[in-house]
Amino acid sequence: MDTNAQNTLVIIFQHVDIFCTMLDHYSDRSKTVVGFQVSAYEAVVTDYLEKHVSQKTDRSRINTALSLNNMDECGLLIFVDDRRGQFALQRGLLQTIQNLDSKRIRELGQPDLDIIYAQMKKLYDYFIPKGRAYERYDPTFQENLATLIDSLQETLTKIDHNTRALEGSSKRLSEILESHDFNQMGMSDQVRSALDEVIRISKRNINPTLVFLNEKAMAADASAMYLIRRIRESFERTTFHSELATISTIEMKLLSYAEVIADVRRRMHRYVEMDRCQRELYNNIESRFNELYEAVVSRLDAKLTGKKIPSDHVIFECSRQFRGLAKWNSAKLTRSLIALPDNTGDAYVHEYIRSKLDRAETLSSRKKKPSQKDSTAKERYEKSSRLKRIKAVMLELDTNSASDDLYKAVHEHLVKNLEGYRLKDIYDALPFVGKKKKRINTFERKEIIYQSQRLSYLAKKLEVA
Repeated sequence: MDTNAQNTLVIIFQHVDIFCTMLDHYSDRSKTVVGFQVSAYEAVVTDYLEKHVSQKTDRSRINTALSLNNMDECGLLIFVDDRRGQFALQRGLLQTIQNLDSKRIRELGQPDLDIIYAQMKKLYDYFIPKGRAYERYDPTFQENLATLIDSLQETLTKIDHNTRALEGSSKRLSEILESHDFNQMGMSDQVRSALDEVIRISKRNINPTLVFLNEKAMAADASAMYLIRRIRESFERTTFHSELATISTIEMKLLSYAEVIADVRRRMHRYVEMDRCQRELYNNIESRFNELYEAVVSRLDAKLTGKKIPSDHVIFECSRQFRGLAKWNSAKLTRSLIALPDNTGDAYVHEYIRSKLDRAETLSSRKKKPSQKDSTAKERYEKSSRLKRIKAVMLELDTNSASDDLYKAVHEHLVKNLEGYRLKDIYDALPFVGKKKKRINTFERKEIIYQSQRLSYLAKKLEVA
């Protein structure tokens, strides 16, 4: 039994997780979704109904309402391409679903802002030459006035969506980048990709939007905000009081977004600066190594032996201030962290250490005061021992048979065999699953609840090669 468009929309938003799962699948490539795969959509709907709808009659009703035939008849689809196996939701419906979570909204780029400018410029060219001589009952004027209000409201909606999208992207990327220590030389592909996306968003989305919203940069015919301001001024000292109030409200609201986006830029620029410092450190280390390598090679004789660089060589000149540093390791817990000569000009060394440690008074202490952020030798030993126990338990896991849910299989095995098991131990245990086994990603979203903790994930299948 088909349902009408109103009831279908109600069912869509009651079970919006179906479409959010589809959007999450495409978000790794682009937030601009042209069409969904029919087969993937039907698989997600089937899995969702089996998990969340127990009554057979309700399952059949929802499945009928969310079928492509019904949604197409209700006018909720742009197209259904049977040959390519794709379909696309109406743009307004798709944007509404994306707006439920700011991480799924597409950011505005320079072409989007240029389109807004072109619309405002056309309206500007109509209203300004009239010099406030507006005729209320002129049909052409009424049409242009209605277009102006609609365009301003649409612009406000786009900028609002853009601001939420940038905040969502900033939050998502921050979660990835905060997990990386930028003092390390290398970074994972995920962190590198996130950092590249930060740089791209800063250049392609944030900066153009700030230029668009910068009131001080308003020059004649240079920005849409300048055109909006001039149009608003043209309605002053006229009888169009309600229209003037609407235009003024939208103008001030648009300008208020500049501070929000500027704050997003400051947060994201921090990671760009970290990356720049890391690259500079890497280049300096590589440069010093090359100099040292050339100095050593140039002193080798025909047998490639016996030539050492003297301690007074010019290559060591830049490190003179570090003379006297004592070697330290975790076994010497009662000794000073470092020992500096009293008669050296060590002001720069003191400042460097002060900026790196939470407690700079360790310089004057004769006892080691561990940094609050560093783990103790005992903590490192306990962590290492726990990993060994997890590895030993995982060796007993039967991976000779296939599994439809790798995470659940590992969880159930650890619950039975690992003393003091915690839900996050799953991530430490996964690397010990047979590497020769084939793992297959699925669209099926599952969750594990254990001791008031919940783990949500996309299920992975384990196949025997």
